[in-house]
Amino acid sequence: MLYSTIIGIDAHARKNTVTAIMPQTGEARQIELAAEPDLLVKWINDQELPTPIMAVYESGPTGFPLARALMAAGVACSVAATSKLPSRKDRKKNDKVDSEWLARQYLGGSVRAVRIPTSEEESLRGLSRLRSQAVRDLVRAKKRASSFLLLRDIRRPGKTRRWSARFKEWIERLEFSEPLDRYVLDEMVAEVYHIEERVAAINAKIDEVIESSPWLREQINRFQCIHGIGKIISMTLVCEIMDFNRFKNGAAFASFVGLVPSEHSSGEKNAKGDITKTGNVYVRTALVEAANCYLRPFKKFSPNIPTVDPLVRAHATKCTTRLKKRALTLKARKKQANKIKVAIAREMAEWVYHLAIM
Repeated sequence: MLYSTIIGIDAHARKNTVTAIMPQTGEARQIELAAEPDLLVKWINDQELPTPIMAVYESGPTGFPLARALMAAGVACSVAATSKLPSRKDRKKNDKVDSEWLARQYLGGSVRAVRIPTSEEESLRGLSRLRSQAVRDLVRAKKRASSFLLLRDIRRPGKTRRWSARFKEWIERLEFSEPLDRYVLDEMVAEVYHIEERVAAINAKIDEVIESSPWLREQINRFQCIHGIGKIISMTLVCEIMDFNRFKNGAAFASFVGLVPSEHSSGEKNAKGDITKTGNVYVRTALVEAANCYLRPFKKFSPNIPTVDPLVRAHATKCTTRLKKRALTLKARKKQANKIKVAIAREMAEWVYHLAIM
């Protein structure tokens, strides 16, 4: 659709800088408003701008409430993927310049829009990310306690697994020559226990949400038919992507999550490098974690989820067999473990895509 007015918005936490450009006349209007969607909608209505109108702003910390408010008021809105915008070499950069530049980039066709989620989808995504953040906090807390013990030249006995029940019993019986050391360690261990309780509470909430949503439960059960993908990873895949049909094929989905190799080729030279690591870091991390199980001794896996379509289960079994063979082949070629994981994750992404759209 051709738009008669393009509105570029440089959105911040406290204010929005707005530039409205009318391509047919070349006229431009600028204003700074408080960061309240209602004020922007009122300004657009008061200006009596030529219709149809397209508003555009960059994805970032301000999220999607502004886009949803504009669309509710009948104004089309596009949220630009920041990483896909052209690089800038401006000698002058400020909010007014930024808003006008963004509007002109849309006019030139250089804006690639991200999908705007509903408020419900964003809430589910927030719950999924909360767990990921809590797990990262737990890993950091455990590392701090382990590092403290290493600084005091204290090593865990025998083959005791870190943070197992036996390890926790041992750590509580430790004695120190300095009373303050015992106090410091107790505080560090208490933090570990506290975060473990948080993770358990979040897991319980995730279970509750899944059980209350038949659609969500059906989608998650599909992905769990693939060896290595459990409930939490399935939750991440569903909540972060929601609509897999927006990708034209599995390769496009793998590219979206940054699991394809970068390339710097020219002429007859064809040079490929590390994976791009663009796009959704939560999905990429989840897929790499799922691929990690293919490096360990392979256990028999036969998903038994009767509510899942038999055709989907058969497709997932085919995926598991293929990924297992792929891992064995790469091991035989003496590839590094991390490279094997990423290669498996990249192929798994395509299988996940096909499972989602079946």
